Amino acid sequence: MKKLLAMLLALVMVLSFAACGQEETPNEPEVENPSEGEETPEEPTEPEVTEATYTLGLGTVVSQTVEGKAQVDATFASVVLDAEGVIVAIDLDVAQSKCPTTDAGAYTAEGFDNRTKTEKGPDYGMTVASPIGAEWDAQMAAFEAWAIGKTIDYVAGVELVEHNGHNVAMNETDLYAGCTMDITAFQAALADAVNSTVEFTTAESFKLGLGVVTSCSVADATADADGSIQMYSDYAAVVVAEDGTIIAARLDAIQPKIGLAADGTLTGKEDLRSKYQLKEAYGMTVASPIAAEWYTQADAYCAYLAGKTVADLEAIELVEHNGHLVALNEADLYAGCTMQVNSYIEATVKAVGYAD
Repeated sequence: MKKLLAMLLALVMVLSFAACGQEETPNEPEVENPSEGEETPEEPTEPEVTEATYTLGLGTVVSQTVEGKAQVDATFASVVLDAEGVIVAIDLDVAQSKCPTTDAGAYTAEGFDNRTKTEKGPDYGMTVASPIGAEWDAQMAAFEAWAIGKTIDYVAGVELVEHNGHNVAMNETDLYAGCTMDITAFQAALADAVNSTVEFTTAESFKLGLGVVTSCSVADATADADGSIQMYSDYAAVVVAEDGTIIAARLDAIQPKIGLAADGTLTGKEDLRSKYQLKEAYGMTVASPIAAEWYTQADAYCAYLAGKTVADLEAIELVEHNGHLVALNEADLYAGCTMQVNSYIEATVKAVGYAD
């Protein structure tokens, strides 16, 4: 009996050990790697600054009226092109200069209005005659907006239709919707802008401005010589950084003198090219103390402007020298530009002020 009990006890113990051997050791809870499967955030980087090269151009076209009145119409076109020749900024204006007369019909500079059409704004008075009821400055703004993104060749080649005595872009519906004016002179001035250019490179945003300064003087005829009516314009185009610093500039001037006989007869000038367009034909080299032609000195003036502000220009001291107001003490400027510069500075300051 005891033997039987011993055997049973031994069997129970064997079974107990077998059961213990089959028990699984509980697994350790898995701990996920918190960074596994997740992207490590990158350190913030400064946006890449990319410089681009542009071209600033300034063009002009001039006409005169000498029948029954003395009038000069000068259209100015400033434009910035990208590396592909596409217009990225454009500013146009017109100086429509009319010499006043006295009650007796004599020509006089008194009361001369030297404002451009843009500066005249609603005073120009086109709204009443406009088929779209828009003033000149508003129509010009529409023309400029339409020209952005196009090439000068495209703008200059737009087909014009004669309508009510004007050459208009009637078939260019996007343009004609906002600009029903004669655009012949605008096209010609833009086409000329490629003849007076300067390249500049910048990575920052910029603005384009155009400033015009026009004066009028009348010299009456004498027994020995005819008189003259001089309605001259100096004008500058500038590319300006957001902080007001000039990046690039162009300069030009016109002298469309009108002859005035003793009996009041007017004689127009045959050659109406600007000083820059005339190049060596202007004839300044002989009289220049540095033997430099007008356009060469104009280029030197524009090169000097780079990096300058309006405050810098207004601080330039002008000295009367040989009958002209020159920047004699501004060595960097006077070395390349010995011309009278007061009107050029005035036009430049205006251009910066109008830049948008």
